[in-house]
Amino acid sequence: MLRSEKKKIIFRRLDAELKPLGWKAYKSGYNPTYVLDSELYKIRFNMGFSDYGYVWFSNIGVTIKEIESYISETMGDTTVYPGGIKLIDNKTEFRMTIKDHTDIRKYSEYAVETEDDVNMVVDYFLDYLFGTAKKFVETYLYLPNVVRKIEEFIPEDIDWNYNNDTELFGRYDGYFRGLIISKLCNDPKFEEKFKYVDTRFTSDRDASFWGGNFSSDYEKLKQLLPTIEPKYSMDSPNEEAEMEKIRAIVAKNFTPISAPTEKPKKKKAKKFVPTPPEQVNKELLALLGSEENAKENRGLQQLMDFFLGKKDNKEKAENAQLQKQTIEIVGCYLDASLRSHGFCNVHRYKNVFYYTHPTDVGNLIFSFMVGNNGCLRTYPPSIRLDKVEEWMKKIDIKLKSRDGDHQGTIELELPKKIVKLNESECVSDEEVKKLCLATWQFIEEKFGDFVDDYSSPQFLWERLCSDIKAYPDWVKIIRGITAPEQIIRGVVFLRLCRDNDFEDKFELVKKYILTEYKSFIPSVNQLKRLLPEMEKEYEVCCL
Repeated sequence: MLRSEKKKIIFRRLDAELKPLGWKAYKSGYNPTYVLDSELYKIRFNMGFSDYGYVWFSNIGVTIKEIESYISETMGDTTVYPGGIKLIDNKTEFRMTIKDHTDIRKYSEYAVETEDDVNMVVDYFLDYLFGTAKKFVETYLYLPNVVRKIEEFIPEDIDWNYNNDTELFGRYDGYFRGLIISKLCNDPKFEEKFKYVDTRFTSDRDASFWGGNFSSDYEKLKQLLPTIEPKYSMDSPNEEAEMEKIRAIVAKNFTPISAPTEKPKKKKAKKFVPTPPEQVNKELLALLGSEENAKENRGLQQLMDFFLGKKDNKEKAENAQLQKQTIEIVGCYLDASLRSHGFCNVHRYKNVFYYTHPTDVGNLIFSFMVGNNGCLRTYPPSIRLDKVEEWMKKIDIKLKSRDGDHQGTIELELPKKIVKLNESECVSDEEVKKLCLATWQFIEEKFGDFVDDYSSPQFLWERLCSDIKAYPDWVKIIRGITAPEQIIRGVVFLRLCRDNDFEDKFELVKKYILTEYKSFIPSVNQLKRLLPEMEKEYEVCCL
């Protein structure tokens, strides 16, 4: 089961459950993320997809906005810890206050192969989210409970972060959070906690151990703590009433609208009904006799007439009629289906007819060839990335494929049934109809996903990154007469994405071509000289 197919099922399930509750999805990148942003708090979880078929979900992390405003006063708003430095965009990347560490790894190494497998993993996570995670949020939004948890850590000398229970998020700032919460709760043991933290920060450890801007941030914290006015009490007589208010707030975002185990109904297979000839878009047939196409072939025809004599008018008429018959069948079988998927324009290049679907990065393309004898051949659907093809024109490559608006940059593989029919050379009306019907089924089953996936460069970037493992094995999806042309086209795309690991990938490409295709080294050197001129054109999430 393809990663993209798993994602679609998971997103469909999660969107149905979480979007009505106020959650927002960020679906690009290797680790798609769901975020709940309420007035008092934010919650985040993400998911991952391994090359071995595993699907995993993270535990929830909770941002208590009141606490993080103080953290920003000590640390600024430029980085988030742990795991290195990341820019805070306040969408998917933001500081968290506390993170749940419940073990939810039951299916993290389970090879997900079927739709039932995917639904089983989603059911398990939703049970966690609407059960254990909900209880976690209810408990620790009441800040005195955080203080009580810290008091369990201190006697055992357990880290306030990176532990196997409840984690105050961060590195040294995890301790900052604990002290700020203690002060806000009018904790009578605040001074003891401060001395404990100060000892951990200074005993047998220097500033380099804690990393970042520890020394200056810690000094800011020490100046900030005396200014924090207590707002809560560790011994409130109204604790249960206050907890009940929190439970009511949390329930708005954690009460499922339907049972988490409910599975989406399977779509009924669409029945084929040919479009009546009079309803087929006349633009397709008009291209057969277009003046532009006539001009294109007129010079060649005159040359052939000069050397071979005038071609028999009857044969010309027969060929035109055969082409017209095939085009009429294609129109009745495919035109309406392609247009329903957004392929709104149709064009002609010699004997190739192609429909296009505009996107932000170029055009999705579906094309087919109609020979002079009426023979039909279907080509793989593709996407043409305009900026990539502009740069490819500037690179001299041996055996370079011809450029044209009918050719994509990246192609989708055709199913074996269509490949077999193409190889049999469909000439008769019956054979043409058989190929058209197989193509119609392919369009109805796959083109919705094709349009969704390939309208954004993110999916292309992820696919190329996953296929580069041992060497740049992109020949199955990228257009080109030779492997080096295909590889160079892939490198141009990655450069226009400003891939984080681009230099490593480029070194891999150079090594591969030097070993396998030495005659193409001049093309790689020419590409290398052009790289500094290439601006970022495609937005991708490189995690």
